Order: sequence, then C-alpha cells, then structure tokens
Amino acid sequence: MSFVSIILLNYNWKKFNKDCIDSILLQSYKNFKIIFVDNASTDGSLEEVEKLYENEIEEKKIIIVKNKENSWFTWGNNLWVKYASNESEYICLLNNDTTVPENWLEELVKGIESDRDLWAVGSLVLDMWYEEKIKNMFFDQRKTYTRTILWETAIKNVSMKDYVSWIYYTTSLSWCSLLYKKNIIKTPFPERYFAYWEDIFFCLTLISKWYKLAFCTKSIVNHYWSWSFGKKPSDFKLFYGNRNQIINYFLFYKVSTIIKLFPLFFITQISQIFINVPLKRIKAKIKSRFWIFKNIWKVTELRGEIQENKIISDNLFIQQLSYKFSDDIHYINFSASRKRIISFVNKIFELYIKVVY
Repeated sequence: MSFVSIILLNYNWKKFNKDCIDSILLQSYKNFKIIFVDNASTDGSLEEVEKLYENEIEEKKIIIVKNKENSWFTWGNNLWVKYASNESEYICLLNNDTTVPENWLEELVKGIESDRDLWAVGSLVLDMWYEEKIKNMFFDQRKTYTRTILWETAIKNVSMKDYVSWIYYTTSLSWCSLLYKKNIIKTPFPERYFAYWEDIFFCLTLISKWYKLAFCTKSIVNHYWSWSFGKKPSDFKLFYGNRNQIINYFLFYKVSTIIKLFPLFFITQISQIFINVPLKRIKAKIKSRFWIFKNIWKVTELRGEIQENKIISDNLFIQQLSYKFSDDIHYINFSASRKRIISFVNKIFELYIKVVY
C-alpha cells in the first residue's frame, strides 16, 4: 500500500480545520500522514489543532509545521520537500475548507494507479456555496471546453466515451484536492506566484513533459470555494490573478507561437480589464500588467527553466488545450444576448486556431 503525505495549509481557518481533519482521519485508506502547515495564524486555529489532535501529533500521524510569517499558498505548500516522509510515494494537496467522505483518498490512489502513465489526479469538487444544479461546476468545466490558457483554466474537450466512467483525462486539475507522484517535480509551485494560477502552472508544467492528468469522479470533495479570499473581486485577487495568468501565457510557448497567438491574447486581455469588474477595481488589473513590464527579467528567468525542460512541441501542446474565449458555465448568470456574443467570439477564436495551426 503506497504511502501518502497530505498537505493542509492553514491561515486563520479555525472554522474549518476540525471538520476537515476529522474527515481525513476516518479514511478507509490508512497509509498516510497529515502535514499541517500553519502560516502564522492569529485566530487560535493552530492551538486548537494542537489541543484536539494531541494523540495523533504524538503518534506522528499529524506533523505540525509552524511558519513565522504568512508565506501564502505557494511557499507554504512547497514545504512538503522538507517534511514529507521519505517513504511517501504520493503527495496530496488538500484545502482545509473542505470535508471528504471516507473513500476520498482510496479512490485517488486507485485512480493514479489505474494507468502507469498517470502522474496526477484530482477529485470531483462539489461547491458548497452553489445551488444543487451547479454544484459540480468545477468538474463540468474540466470535462468540456472551458476558459483557456489565455483567460484561465486550460482544458481540452475530450470524448467521454473514450474513457471508463470514473476516470476522465484532462489537462487541468484544481489544487483543492490534488494527488501526484512525489518524484515528478521538486516543488509544485513557483513561490513568486504567491497566490492564484499556481495550480494551472503545475498542470501545464506536467503536460509540457507529456505527463497525463485525470479526474477521479469517485473521489468527492465538498469545498467552500473562494472562502479564503472571497467570491467578490478585490484588489488582491485581481492583481495576483491577472498577473499570474499573463505570466503563464509567456512561460509555455516559443516566441513564434506567442506572436501567432497574440491577437487572441490581446482581445482577452482588453476584455478582461473591463468585463464584469467594478470600475474602482480596474486599477488593480492595470497594475498587474505594469508589474510584469517592470519585472520582465524575473519572468524571463523562469521561462528559460520551463523551455529547457519542455518535451513536446508547441503544436502538440496546443492540440491538448482549448482556445475558446470563455465557457458558458462561468457566465451562467449572464443575459442571453451576452451569452450569444461569447458564443460567437468562441467560434472566431477556434477558427483562428484552425487557420494558424
């Protein structure tokens, strides 16, 4: 039975920690330990965990890692390099604003071991905030065309009939619940990403090396989506979300491909600045683009590392991804006329890709 190190990153999530950890400890798959990384919480959440799980900590079923300051998502999760067990074959990243049924981990391990070419698997995420009809939005997005690398998640539209009912191959997984082979990559995320889009970077890094990703639909996660930063736009969310999205675009393509895709990139960037965001928040989006211009050398340095280790050609890379402008599910509350406009732009984008490639 393969050993799994489960990473829980905490920052002032006292509301969720107990329910999450309790659900993990009830797993049918027993060969694991929890690495609880606390990012200098001030709400007593760390102290509560230490008190509630004193026995598990003593037995080293739970390992406590204390940061002196809030290192945010990327650096905190990268700590598994130091604290994951040497015998760990798999690393599991799990948000602690989640609860999981008892077969959650067992199904993830079954999934990744069902195909030796699979290197990372994710769970079917049910959003606890949404109405029942769109609870499985994350999965719906990832099994059909959705937002692209130029906009957000990079997904290939796959034929469901080609796969067994509980495994769906994809090009993108959410870090909400992600299991991957420990020896695949030294650290999962660039620490300079800070927050947002780091999971997309991780997935794109894998597929650029011909690694396969998949969803395990029998592995369920109940997730309070956007609890940490909120659903509504904020300067923080818009700055880092936009900045890291653009960085991803420049990292994974050759210069010639970047030039070919630039018209699509330009359209999405202009629309992204002004669509569905309060005017007072536009400043944060513009600021994110200026940051890239000022720090282009940092992006170039990381790009060099990616391009050096990239195995597949840009043409093959592009064939795996969707190049629609956006998905319908993301704009589920838009008016019929706005949806028609998006649908029209999607067709133009897809036609452009066919002509260029």
